[in-house]
Amino acid sequence: MRGVTLALSSGGARGFSHIGVLKSLERHHIPVLGIAGSSMGGLIGALYCCGYTAQKLEELAGGLRRSQWIDFSLSKMGMVRGHKLLELMERLTENRTFEELSLPLKLVAVDIQRGEEVVLDSGSVAEAVRATTSIPGIFSPVVRGDEILVDGGVLNRVPVDLARQIAEAPVIAVDAGLDISPVVKSVFDILFQAFDVVARELRRYKPVQADVLIEPYLPNARDAQFTKVGEFVRAGETACEAKISDILGRLEGSA
Repeated sequence: MRGVTLALSSGGARGFSHIGVLKSLERHHIPVLGIAGSSMGGLIGALYCCGYTAQKLEELAGGLRRSQWIDFSLSKMGMVRGHKLLELMERLTENRTFEELSLPLKLVAVDIQRGEEVVLDSGSVAEAVRATTSIPGIFSPVVRGDEILVDGGVLNRVPVDLARQIAEAPVIAVDAGLDISPVVKSVFDILFQAFDVVARELRRYKPVQADVLIEPYLPNARDAQFTKVGEFVRAGETACEAKISDILGRLEGSA
C-alpha cells in the first residue's frame, strides 16, 4: 500500500505540533502506514493508531486539564506519580493492546538502570505510553520486571530507525524542536530545559536520517506550556504544508 511511516519526537507540550502534521497529511490524503514515537510523540502516535482523527486529537488536547493527568507525589523517584496519566490513557485507548490497533505502533523507552533503549510494541498500549513519557525527575519511572523505564527521548528522540521497521515506505520525521526558551518560570521549565540541552547536544552526533524532516517553527515555546495547544498544532500544520511537495515526490519515487 502506498503511504508513509512517521517518526514522532519527544518535546513536551511542543509535541502537540504532531497533531498539525497529521491534519496536513489527512488533508492531502497521504496514508499513514504506521508510527514510531518517543515521549509526547509516542502518546500522540498511540491515539492516532487507535483510530482518533487529527481533528479529534486537537479537540481532546484543547480540552485537557492539568488535573486530569498530573498527580503530585512525595516519591523520591519523581514529582508526579503518573497514575492519573495511566488511567487517562487506559480510557482513551479503551485498554487496547498493540495487537488490537488499527495501525502498527512502536514506542521507545530507556531502561535507566542499564542505559539501554527498550522498544515497546506488545501488550498494553496505555502502559507503554506511560513508560515512554516518563520524563526523568518529573514522572516516576515505570518498573517492568527488572527494568526501570523512563522517557525514550533520553536516547532516541526521533525514532526513525523504528519507523523503518514498520513498512517499506518513506519515513517522515517530525522533530518538535530543541530551541532553548529564554523564559524559565517553574521547576518544570528547568527540568524540561535541562533535558532539551542534553538532547540538543546529542543531536549533533546523531542527526535525524529520515526521507523528509519536518521541524515546526516554535520560537520561545516551552515544553511545559500545555495551554498553547492551538498554537502548536498550527505550527505543525504549517511546517508539514511546506514539505508536502517533498513528501509526494518521495511517494512517487517509491511507487
